[in-house]
Formats: sequence, C-alpha cells, structure tokens
Amino acid sequence: MDRVLEIQFSGWTATPKMPFVLSGNAVCLPVPSYSLLLGMLGCCLGRNIEASEVNIGFQYSFDSVGNDLEKRQRLEFDGKKVKTHSKGGDAYLREFHVLPCLTVWINRLDWEDYFTCPIGTPALGRSQDILKIDYVKQVAVKAVDELEISGCMLPFNSNLKIGGQLVQLAEAYKENEEVGGGRTATKTGIFMAIPHDRKAKVKIPHLYQTQEENAKNFYLHTF
Repeated sequence: MDRVLEIQFSGWTATPKMPFVLSGNAVCLPVPSYSLLLGMLGCCLGRNIEASEVNIGFQYSFDSVGNDLEKRQRLEFDGKKVKTHSKGGDAYLREFHVLPCLTVWINRLDWEDYFTCPIGTPALGRSQDILKIDYVKQVAVKAVDELEISGCMLPFNSNLKIGGQLVQLAEAYKENEEVGGGRTATKTGIFMAIPHDRKAKVKIPHLYQTQEENAKNFYLHTF
C-alpha cells in the first residue's frame, strides 16, 4: 500500500463514551473507539460499514473537557413492556470534549466522493456532536518499523511498554436482521488509548508515515 485517503474532521463537541459505564456520571475515553469511527464513516456513506471493508488509522485531539448537568428519563421492564420508571428521572453529569479535531486515514481511495459530498451528517458520539469535514485528499505513505504517535488506540499486548488508558471494548458491531433487534459485537479486544498530549514511541506492525513536508505518523488498524 502506497496511498491512503486522509480526511480531517472538526467540531464543537464530541462524546467518545467510556464503554460499560451504565450508572453514575458519564465519562469519556481520551480517544474514540474503532466501532465509533466505523459508525461515523458509515454515516458519510449512508450505510452500515462492515469491519472487513476497511482499515482505519486516526489521530484525535481536543481543547478541553467540559461537563453538562442533564436530566434523563429512566425506563423499566415490567415483564410485558418497557415503561417509565416508577421513581421517575434523575440528574447526572455527562463529560464531553471541547473543540475536537480528528484526522482519519483509510485504505479506500474509492470512497473519496462520499467525504466530498457526504450522504449523512457525521457526529462523534451523540447526535448533537456534529462534525464538519475540513478536507479530504489522497496522500502517499510509507510503512515504517518504529514511530512516535499520539491521540490513537493500539491493540494491547505485554510488549507494549507505553502509558495510556487500558480499555476492553468491541472493535465492531453487526446490525441484527430483525428491525429493532439491536446489534451484536463481532469482535472484542483490549486496547491502549493514548491521549493526544502523550507521545508514545512504539515498534509494532502497520505503522505508517505520510510523505509530505509536515509528515504525520499513524497506526492503521486491521479488523
């Protein structure tokens, strides 16, 4: 592979939610998950993207972290149907990122038109976390053995001697055929989320560097 598609997104807010946190305050991961990126790219294409269709690399940063005090309507299942919880709603704090910037690299040059004129409106987290596409272009890249990277998510193994946030999550989901049937995780793994303000020197497969004056480094994830 000698060329990839580079797309830069930016927005006012983003909410890359921490998985499996179902009660208390809602907190964010320092970077988005690969399943979230698949959903965002699929929105631009106007369809669900299967994990086998694309490889994804990214670099994510944001200006600061904010908190919203929100009210949520709780629900309960009485054995027959879902209804409003007998104790009503409650208030909680929800964390979000301010002024996010996301650069994505994918190995699908044939998708360029979908980011020039996206079918749907991309969002990073909730529906109100709308992103704009700053640019899309094809860039030349070269594979390298060792790089200094940040603002990304790497598969964890015992040889990965870097700092970050360790998290177990689903890499991708598949929509169930039944309408309203939800989705099923197709693959899960343990990852190291590296914040944008913490550079890590790594020596792992699938590292690439763009061939331009201000070269960018990234890890290209294969599902």
